[in-house]
Parts: sequence; structure tokens; C-alpha cells
Amino acid sequence: MKLPRSGPRVSVDNDRCELYGICAMEAPDLFDLGRDGRLRFRKRLLEPEDLTQAIAAARVCPMQAVVLRGELDG
Repeated sequence: MKLPRSGPRVSVDNDRCELYGICAMEAPDLFDLGRDGRLRFRKRLLEPEDLTQAIAAARVCPMQAVVLRGELDG
């Protein structure tokens, strides 16, 4: 049985994240780097149109802190 809304999710390993903000530049619909220097999620549960940005953010993170989980192929 598949749980509803069990699709892909994005998360950040805060122990690895150094707040460079590259994820926010690659995925502005998903992340926001506040003026206070804190990284905030705009979305954690990904819609199909968010997947490209999420993959790009995970790929360019120098600390490999952005993690995609769940079914990425829908």
C-alpha cells in the first residue's frame, strides 16, 4: 500500500550545511537564505515541477547537505 503524498522530499543535513546559499540560488522555489543567515524551506514535499530545481541544488551543494528522499521518478 502506497501512502498518500509519499513522493520525493528534500531535506538539509544541518550538521553539514555551511550556509553558502548555493541551494537557494539553484532552487529559489524550495529554499530561502534569510538575512539572519538561516536557511529556510519554502517546500519540503516536492511537486513534479520542483524536482529539477531540487536535483540541481543537491548536485551543486559543496557540503553535500541537500538530500533527496523518496520516489524520484513518480
